[in-house]
Amino acid sequence: MTTKQTAAFLVVTLTMAVGASAQTPVRVPVPPVPPVAPIPPMIPDLARLVDLQDLRVDLDAIRDTTRNAMDQARWALAESRFDLLDWQQGQQPMVRRAGEASYTAGLSMLAARKYDEAIAQFDRVVAQKATSADGALYWKAYAQFKLGKSDDAVSTLGALRKDFGQSRYLGDAKVLEADARRRAGQPANPASMDDDDLKMLAIDAMRRTDPERAIPLLEGVLSATNALRVKKQAIIVLASIPNPKARQILMNYAKGAGNPDLQIEAIRYIAASGEKAAVAADLMAIYQSTQDTEVKMAVINALGSTGARNALYSIVGDGNTPVALRTSAMKGSVMSPTDLMALYEKETNKELKSQIAAMLGSMGATDQVMRIIKSEKDQDIVRRAIRTLGNQPAAKTGQFLVDTYGTEQNLQTRTTIINALDSQQNAEGLVAVARKEASLELKKQIVRALSDMAPKSKVAADYLMEIIK
Repeated sequence: MTTKQTAAFLVVTLTMAVGASAQTPVRVPVPPVPPVAPIPPMIPDLARLVDLQDLRVDLDAIRDTTRNAMDQARWALAESRFDLLDWQQGQQPMVRRAGEASYTAGLSMLAARKYDEAIAQFDRVVAQKATSADGALYWKAYAQFKLGKSDDAVSTLGALRKDFGQSRYLGDAKVLEADARRRAGQPANPASMDDDDLKMLAIDAMRRTDPERAIPLLEGVLSATNALRVKKQAIIVLASIPNPKARQILMNYAKGAGNPDLQIEAIRYIAASGEKAAVAADLMAIYQSTQDTEVKMAVINALGSTGARNALYSIVGDGNTPVALRTSAMKGSVMSPTDLMALYEKETNKELKSQIAAMLGSMGATDQVMRIIKSEKDQDIVRRAIRTLGNQPAAKTGQFLVDTYGTEQNLQTRTTIINALDSQQNAEGLVAVARKEASLELKKQIVRALSDMAPKSKVAADYLMEIIK
């Protein structure tokens, strides 16, 4: 085939393709939906009525399944937080993640009254020597106690005392051991083993009937041998009682009077009680008194829910605090772009500076982001800031991106600018940088972006035609 024949063949082919695309699409008629037959009225049939007892059991099963699913979702979120904290602090995330997953699974099994399965999960935690191994031993003993295996429970608590002499579960363990020794040798009574739901209903009723009288009873629930979810319910009810004594008990547990599982719960609910300034001061006292990262994170979340801006600002500005905690405090606070920029200018940690740049971009604080791009020497941070401008209107930041491209020597950063202009669907900006670009690879990237815009952008189509000519 000659050159002229080839050219003619291409012209005919393109003409046919354009003609085909210009044709009106064929509309296929949709068949009418047949009418639905009317549903006959239901005839009462006493023989088929659901037994109320069966219905109650089914509802209980649904309730337990739903609660377990919610727990699993909450714990999965906690696992991702553990991974982040481990990564930031150079710990071994795989070992800790495995231990925490088994621990939370064990708690889930306890809540579902699957005590044998809970024991198996807690054994895994102990075998892995995870950070929550002492808690696993305590809850394993509790599960054995609920199964009526009092001697086994006492033996497990002995291992807890031996291996974890400073554990915060020892107070609860002392009470549990006393109960287990009293019950030793007696047959298990199923009616008394699984009365947690009744306890929770009674606890909730206290709030509505006689809150003042309920306070010492709730304190007794917290100090006695009870399931974690029962104790958590007592914490919730205490937080709802507007009484200084109730708040004092709640504060004691928030400071660590009970086991670590209860402390996190108490911190969460202390934020809802008392005057905001006093609550913030109490929470900061807890924060400063502990080295437990999870407790500190719980305090930060509580401070965020109370709007304690100054307290959170002080955490963010503390260079000795792990970056994960500082980042969490920064995201939990209500900071203005001016506040964030002030933090940025005195910050030395690269990761936190990058987080601040991203936050400023999400706030639409383009003036501050452009200042970062102009002054920052670290190209990773610069690229992070440039990406945020890609989410802003082209009319607001397009020219700045084009101007920056003209002075930028780093090829990776130039690629980031191209992507930002592409995100804006900024054909004018891409054409402008294409005219300045000498690198064939980068120019190909620009042309690919413009080819996607050409069907809707005359600027893009005209530039492509210019290249063809």
